[in-house]
Amino acid sequence: MDPALPPDVARKLLHKDLANLVKRVHEGKKLTRAERAMLQNLAGATEAAAPDNAPSHARNYVELASILGVTRQAIGQWRKRTDAPQAAANGLHEVEAWREFMRRHQLKGSEPVVADEETSLKARKLLAEVEDRELKVAVRKELYVPIDLVKVEWTTRVGRAVALLRNKLESELPPILSGLDATGIQDELRKAIDEVLGILHEGDGAA
Repeated sequence: MDPALPPDVARKLLHKDLANLVKRVHEGKKLTRAERAMLQNLAGATEAAAPDNAPSHARNYVELASILGVTRQAIGQWRKRTDAPQAAANGLHEVEAWREFMRRHQLKGSEPVVADEETSLKARKLLAEVEDRELKVAVRKELYVPIDLVKVEWTTRVGRAVALLRNKLESELPPILSGLDATGIQDELRKAIDEVLGILHEGDGAA
C-alpha cells in the first residue's frame, strides 16, 4: 500500500528540500543530478521536458525518486515488492521499467511532491539562477563563446587563408613549379595546401 503523506507534512518537506537547494546554490556548490532533477520537478520543468530528453537510468534510489516525481519513502516501500525492478549489474536503475511497474500497480506517489504555486515559483527562480551561474562558469572556462566572436575569428581566418592561397598560386609557386616534374609539383602544392589548412585550424600565419 502506498504510504501517502499528509499534505501539510508534504509541504514542509518540500520547503525544507528547497531551502537546502537554495543554501547549496548560494554557497556556490554544484547541484548533483538528483538535486537538479528535484528542482526541475518542483519548478514544473519535468513535465515540460520531452520524454526523449528524460534520463533513461538513475544512479541510485534518490535520483530515481526525483526522476519519477515521487517521494524517497515511496520508492523505499515499492522496492520491497517481489516484482519491483532490480538494479542492473552496474548499479543503474532503468527508469522506464519503474514507470511500467507504477502503471501496472496503479501507483501514483507523485501527489506528495506536487509543489504549491509559491514553492513552484521559488523553484523556477532558483533554477534560473542555477542555469545562469552554470552558463557564466562555462563561459569563463571558454566552453562557450559569443557567436559574434566566432564569426569575427572565422572571417579573419578565412581571409588569411584566401590571402595566402592567392599569394602562393599567383606569385610564389609559378616560378618554382616551372622547373619541377610532376612529383615535385605535387609536393609544392601539398605544402601550400597544408599552410592554408594550418591557418583555418590553428589561426596561425600572417595575412
